[in-house]
Amino acid sequence: MIAEHGGDLLAIAREFACDPAALRDFSANINPLGPPPGVVDVLREVLADPTPLTRYPDPQAGVFAAAAARHVGVDAVRIVVANGGAAALDAAVRALGAVRCVVPVPAFSEDARALRAARTEIVPFALRAESDFALEPALLLAAVRDARADLCLLTNPHNPSGALLPRDAMTALVADLAGLGCAAIVDEAFIDYVPAASIVSDADPAWPLVVLRSVTKFYAMPGMRIGYAIASPALAPRVRSMLPSWPTGVIEERAAAAALADVAYADRTRQENAHARHALTAALDAVGVRALRAAANSLLLDVSRLVPDAIALRARLIQHHGVVVRAFPNEPTLRERFVRVAVRSPEDNAYLVAALARAKEKNS
Repeated sequence: MIAEHGGDLLAIAREFACDPAALRDFSANINPLGPPPGVVDVLREVLADPTPLTRYPDPQAGVFAAAAARHVGVDAVRIVVANGGAAALDAAVRALGAVRCVVPVPAFSEDARALRAARTEIVPFALRAESDFALEPALLLAAVRDARADLCLLTNPHNPSGALLPRDAMTALVADLAGLGCAAIVDEAFIDYVPAASIVSDADPAWPLVVLRSVTKFYAMPGMRIGYAIASPALAPRVRSMLPSWPTGVIEERAAAAALADVAYADRTRQENAHARHALTAALDAVGVRALRAAANSLLLDVSRLVPDAIALRARLIQHHGVVVRAFPNEPTLRERFVRVAVRSPEDNAYLVAALARAKEKNS
């Protein structure tokens, strides 16, 4: 069984009868630098004085909402704090109340789950492998017109391909969707790797648009559940009303605010990730694996020159090398040829390349 999400090492360890501590996890796109120092400081402060744990959280998560507003350059009334990006997605889908949603596929598995939970009809829009799964706006708009969709769910950079639609192109696309009477949810979970590509600063507040942001991936703190959405002043209260009374905890709020404030950490992350991603791409090419061009901290790999079956390759990497990659058994366009890997430390990346090279040798 292959989980819908990466990072479930306990399930993998049970399946393959191995020690989870011995696994190198390339299936979850977590920053290899670890959490920013300010996050660790928050945890130490709570250990020294656990009084914050005896108080209910702020229902509006005002401290973090203000930090997020500064981070993206909008008024705090437009920030909706949630218990992670998936919770923000759920709330946005239900707030928009769409009947029919066009979703470019392959896509993040939470997209379909959230839409089904809201009883919104899903209209898949197939991204083309020959275009490296890049979004083609003209074709997407035609699909929206044909389906008479009232919602489109986009991801930028795209997950799982990592393809980036430039800011001007995404802004024009959302404007065209609004002109068709179609709302948009733009998931920018990995936009911190390319912040200049965010649509937030160019978006017209009149558009029916919700932008989703993650905190825990870029800042390496997925064990804390917090994320947020940016919506217009009119739409934000509707999204907020779909969330529980306490959308996040005291520790999560304080830690996430500290993370967003650490500009040096963010700059270092972007610099080191870009260098590691380029180096890993070149090393993979040398062993016969093509990495699709990506803008964030993961790579979608075409392993068809290496092995005939990507699902079997995943199992072999776990069993023989303790390497966990992300496979896609439920995505027809990806299942046989593609796996996704996170960009990790140089040492881990070298280990991955060596494991793939040995897999190629055994398949020869």
